[in-house]
Amino acid sequence: MNTFVDFFLKVRNSKAFSGIVIAVIVASAIYAGVSSYDISPEYTVYLDLFDYAITLFFLIEIIIRMISERSLVKFFSDGWNIFDFLIVTISLVPINNVESVFVARLLRIIRVLRIITVVPAFRHIIDSLIKTIPRVGFIALLMFIFMYVWGAIGTMFFGKVDPANWGNIGLALITLVQVATYDDWANIMAQVIDVYPYAWIFFVSFIIINAVILLNMVIGVIVDVMTGGTGIDDLVNPENKDSTD
Repeated sequence: MNTFVDFFLKVRNSKAFSGIVIAVIVASAIYAGVSSYDISPEYTVYLDLFDYAITLFFLIEIIIRMISERSLVKFFSDGWNIFDFLIVTISLVPINNVESVFVARLLRIIRVLRIITVVPAFRHIIDSLIKTIPRVGFIALLMFIFMYVWGAIGTMFFGKVDPANWGNIGLALITLVQVATYDDWANIMAQVIDVYPYAWIFFVSFIIINAVILLNMVIGVIVDVMTGGTGIDDLVNPENKDSTD
């Protein structure tokens, strides 16, 4: 039994097997793209066979990985393994109704995400992004507070001049998101600048605070986590830094 498991372990850890898995995932992505075109029925049959082959390969691959772990508990203790297992399981769900063609294509596209678990560099990036969520959350909350304040001010001053963008707080928040991404923000300002000549102060101050300072803080947090630094932690919890000195 151990020899049998060791064989699957060698297969799972081999570079050739990883290369084949990546190639099949890329082929799955190509299939998802090709299936979006209107294809004659004679070729659709071959595409369906190709899809069945890909699904079968993924099923065999996940079984090999489960056996090589020697324990299902150990296998499912890894979040990436659960992610892979769910994608493969969903791919096995039979979809025969014409109304479910959209769902079928969506499932085939999601299957491409398996490349994240195959390439270690991708896993590192995703893990780093997940670690940034608590820190980025505080910055995002602060951004929302500033955006809400600027939005309320915008509705008070510009609501009657440009109701399409500043008619209520909801429209104002959407407009400020557009301004924060520099999406034609000068044109939005031009709609009110004739009535309020100093409106540029409102827009420039918002861009500096939200688009320049806070958005760059988000980038700084992500870079800090990916490089393994603790600079942001020292700013949020300065007592931690004092205790380590």
